[in-house]
Amino acid sequence: MVIRSLPYFSLCLLMAILITGCAKKALENKQDPVISSIVPMISHGGDTIVAHGSNFPADRSQISLSLNNKPLSILNASPDSVQAVVPMKAGSGKIVMSVSGKTFVGPEFTYDPKVVVTTIAGNGQVGTADGAGLGASFNCPWGIACAKNGDLFVADCYNRLIRKISAADFTVSSFSIPTLVNGQNFYSPYNLAIDSNTNNLFVTDFNLHLMRMDPAGNMTVIYTDSMPLTGIAVSPDGMNLYISNNTAGTIVRTDINGNNKTVFTAGLTTPRNLIFDSQGQLFVAAYPASVYSISNTGIASPYSTDPEFQGWEMAKDTSGNIYLADHFKNRIRKIDPSGNVTTIAGSGNAADIDGIGLDASFDGPQGITMDAFGNLYITTFNYNTNTGNRVRKVSFQ
Repeated sequence: MVIRSLPYFSLCLLMAILITGCAKKALENKQDPVISSIVPMISHGGDTIVAHGSNFPADRSQISLSLNNKPLSILNASPDSVQAVVPMKAGSGKIVMSVSGKTFVGPEFTYDPKVVVTTIAGNGQVGTADGAGLGASFNCPWGIACAKNGDLFVADCYNRLIRKISAADFTVSSFSIPTLVNGQNFYSPYNLAIDSNTNNLFVTDFNLHLMRMDPAGNMTVIYTDSMPLTGIAVSPDGMNLYISNNTAGTIVRTDINGNNKTVFTAGLTTPRNLIFDSQGQLFVAAYPASVYSISNTGIASPYSTDPEFQGWEMAKDTSGNIYLADHFKNRIRKIDPSGNVTTIAGSGNAADIDGIGLDASFDGPQGITMDAFGNLYITTFNYNTNTGNRVRKVSFQ
């Protein structure tokens, strides 16, 4: 009766207030979305997962999902589930749902990279052919290093060549090593490293010598010592060289021109290749099946061990994972920062076959390096059959 006596305008205003109040109360009573589980919890990039929970908007346009700030492509949505595609190279982390500007954090998801093995250079035959990557030929490619622009350099041991593989199209070209390099007998190139400050290349010959090659291909022997010199690394500031001696068990430090030699580390057993990681930490691969970190004062400390490893070369990524070229077992091994060891690629069969993970195979993997994007590059050669002679790429998708 009271409402009837109100003017029309007042009646409309009262109805609006009542409706607004009811809507607000309904909104306050609405529960937030909850992500209770992800199925599957472990998956590759490009795979489909389902986020299960409650109180999801049924309209998928109102929802977004992300993993490490990378958006997932949503396929379907209902009040209790959302189906989406995992973005490539997303990494592990918590799935986050956004609804109307509010975020809701879900369970931890484990990103399992798909390990893809391809061949970028080498037809498998013994030879010196340059040109398109898969048409080129090698004879015992060993050490391999990656320049800042992605170009690869390979010590083509038995051919006495330094090979360059262009990052743009994997075209292979050659630098021939003279019999005498500034009057000295430089033997077969073995291991190499690049000075990212100058693009000069430094090469050991598993004998007495260390050679420098500038970007134009000019070569100079800058250091001579007792044999066999094996690994070589350039300090990140470009001021020093670090050279391992396989028999003496030492790492020698010189200036960038090969002068002012000092024994930096001693007491190692068969040290081979040396690398600096992205943090400027020096590492060396050495027997027995171990990787050592080397302090600023030259002290060697065990970093990781793979009892099954039978090879010489290693690489390290920015997450602290060590990758080993397991030559005699034809595999690529990974040691994570917790010390867990797994085979990530290679069936164990002696053959260079492309594929995914353990379905791929390697024919004597020996040199290994990593580019700025986290891709591995491996040289192959089988000493029993003279096969391999390829450069392989391992990418993580």
